[in-house]
Amino acid sequence: MNSRIICCGNIAFDLISEAGNNPAGPVFYARPGGSVSNTAAILNRLGLSVLLASKTGRDFLGDSLVSTIKNAGIDTGLVSRDKNVRTSLAFAQIDKKGDPSYVFYKPRNLRLSSEKDRIPVTLFKKAAVFHTGSLFSYADHTHETVLKYIKQAKKQNVFISYDPNWRGTRIKDKRTARSRIKALLPRVDLLKLSETDALGLTGRRSLPYALDAIRDISKCEIVVTRGKKGAFYWDGKEQTAHPAFKVNVVDTIGAGDAFTAGLIYRYLAKGKEGFRREKRENLAFASAVSALICAGRGATEGLKNLSQVERFLSREKEQRPLLFP
Repeated sequence: MNSRIICCGNIAFDLISEAGNNPAGPVFYARPGGSVSNTAAILNRLGLSVLLASKTGRDFLGDSLVSTIKNAGIDTGLVSRDKNVRTSLAFAQIDKKGDPSYVFYKPRNLRLSSEKDRIPVTLFKKAAVFHTGSLFSYADHTHETVLKYIKQAKKQNVFISYDPNWRGTRIKDKRTARSRIKALLPRVDLLKLSETDALGLTGRRSLPYALDAIRDISKCEIVVTRGKKGAFYWDGKEQTAHPAFKVNVVDTIGAGDAFTAGLIYRYLAKGKEGFRREKRENLAFASAVSALICAGRGATEGLKNLSQVERFLSREKEQRPLLFP
């Protein structure tokens, strides 16, 4: 099967606060970030071919960011540069549970308007999966382009993966954001959500009502992650659930992005019918990828390669056979 993946979204530097008090002030270490970029990096480490489409600044931060992503093995041929765009930064502070709180510095003038910014239609003909998400997919300057890409990908029968990654504190006009997401959902094949995503993008107060509202719009595969409570599929009638694997958590940065990468890998490995049939196996694999990320530092450092995931799952199956089909 064709395993070419196109990932489209914002790229940034995650500046993660070092633990402890430094008398000279806070100390941060920088790692490539951005939800879709994190997913691309994990897919690459799982051995898949990834093309990243994005836009960033033509400054020394942008130089370093693009160089780091490229050196990791990701195709950055569609990452355009603009001297009028500032490179995105996300400052993260980790609490005692390993969960991050963020302060974002997002760029202006990010509109993908020129021909050099756009994904050629010929690339969709060669792709198996198109993945997008986060604020990039419903922001003023990029939503129309993302919608256009999704339409082009659907015409070529490309599998569409979407993770809205709803962050209510960053969204000024929630009504418009919800409207834009609803325009994307009918064309999506796989929707990965957290509970926060489901409630935020629907405006509902309970998860069941939120999922019913989403199901009214889209008949896609829906997977909901719930942190330590695990994850489940929702087909409109019943849940197929899998608990989270227990690991020593360093931080949870990129955990959801890694889970999405795990699902995409399973789709490519099993094909459409196998993916729909083996729901618990999909959840187990994605949960393993996410757990390994949480056991490492930042959004990608915990995962080295596919063999690491397979060894992790083998050990878990020996120790907790009831978790597996």
